[in-house]
Amino acid sequence: MGSSRAPFKPTACALAAAMILVAPATGHAATPDDPLEPFNRSMYTVHRVLDHWIFRPAAVAYATVIPQPMRKGLHNLINNLKEPGIAFNDLLQAHPTRAGKTTARFLINSTVGLGGLMDIAYNAGLPFHENGFGATAGRWGMQPGPYLFIPFIGPKNFRDALGDLADVATDPLGWQPFRNGEVIYARAIVDGLEERADADTQLKAIDDMSTDPYASLRSLYEQNRALQIQEAITGMPGSATPSFDDLQDPGAGPAAPAPTTPAPAQPAPAAPVTSPNAAIDRQVDEMLGRPLRLVSGAALEPARVG
Repeated sequence: MGSSRAPFKPTACALAAAMILVAPATGHAATPDDPLEPFNRSMYTVHRVLDHWIFRPAAVAYATVIPQPMRKGLHNLINNLKEPGIAFNDLLQAHPTRAGKTTARFLINSTVGLGGLMDIAYNAGLPFHENGFGATAGRWGMQPGPYLFIPFIGPKNFRDALGDLADVATDPLGWQPFRNGEVIYARAIVDGLEERADADTQLKAIDDMSTDPYASLRSLYEQNRALQIQEAITGMPGSATPSFDDLQDPGAGPAAPAPTTPAPAQPAPAAPVTSPNAAIDRQVDEMLGRPLRLVSGAALEPARVG
């Protein structure tokens, strides 16, 4: 599913033939969150062909040839290069404590962690989290827009597609004096191979268990993205991947009713524990939402001395 960029490029004739083959596969009616479903399913079919012949073999070869410690180091290095943009979006989301932790991660791993090859900050209680302009837009209320499936990239929505463009525009590696095209392309290739290798088991499970893999993948993406947006709103870390056992297969029939057995009495839920970081972020939100009031000179007159 990652943006694996293999050197092989299909010819125009082969790609046109693929489009002709998938064009009839538009018998599914569009849904409210997927108004472009016929087109998206065609793109999904094209992507599956490319994944079968290019993406997955390259990702499997990468995972097989590269030793696990080297893969882990490359993964840490790529995450470390993302940290400045993540910290910037933490600030834009009005979570200063989270931004400070992200900055601390970057400084620790860039120095003690040998430029990011080792994730020393994780062992110090500063775990990595994803963030970007798509999540920032969702945090401030921008709707996701229509669902999109883009070959080479995978599932997206309109808001996140715009967010990706903003992420690219603000990437420090694209600025002088840090601009280096070779590093940018190498990072994209390794990141894509790593993501595709990590997702292989889950993608095969979707194919084996689902009656409609396209709809199940769309549902998994939307659930996962909704949790990420909620995390951007609250600033509280949590799992951004829904349980695979809880994933509803849109193509399956209604589930059989469970046997009615009396449920045991449950104890009253404990009071939620408020994190100090969440309290600070909440105060920042309240301060940003507080209307400004102008104070006249007459109101300050009694406070003057002399």
